[in-house]
Amino acid sequence: MKKKFIKDTYLLGVSEYDMKVIKDENRNAYIAAKHVKDIDKPYIENHSGKNICLLDNGYYILEYLPINSNYTVRVFLNDKKEVQQYYIDVTKENGYENGTPFYLDLYLDITIDVHNDNKVIVWDENELEEAVRTKDISVEDYDLAYKTLKRLLDEINNHSNMIINNNHKDMIDEILIGE
Repeated sequence: MKKKFIKDTYLLGVSEYDMKVIKDENRNAYIAAKHVKDIDKPYIENHSGKNICLLDNGYYILEYLPINSNYTVRVFLNDKKEVQQYYIDVTKENGYENGTPFYLDLYLDITIDVHNDNKVIVWDENELEEAVRTKDISVEDYDLAYKTLKRLLDEINNHSNMIINNNHKDMIDEILIGE
């Protein structure tokens, strides 16, 4: 199981960026806003036959780490602050250490493809199986990962997850005052 600090996550090829982290008492979450200033080349993924740029100069990443919950939500936004993708990590723990939020990654991930009718995809079940087989995680961690996954899929399908339903453009503006 990897401990991941959000100051280091999802910045492949990025040489310069602004980041601000807040603790939002209303949402009971740490929230980080990253604004990419310089990237060596755009990060593009193919979604259902369409190339979608997730990261480029002027793009944003919002990362929500709900306190006392077992997931994180990463929102990729373009330079117009339009959502390009939701990426959810299932976690054992979210916390704060050495001045930055972190999470313990429990392997399972979910993406929501906003360019393909909000298609939901679950990733890395094979990695979770391997982790429990090699005792990198416990059976309890494995069960927690699937319990969390089921709850998140229900919330996504019912449109009841308050983070995914949040106004992310306003959140960027609120966190990165003066942008």
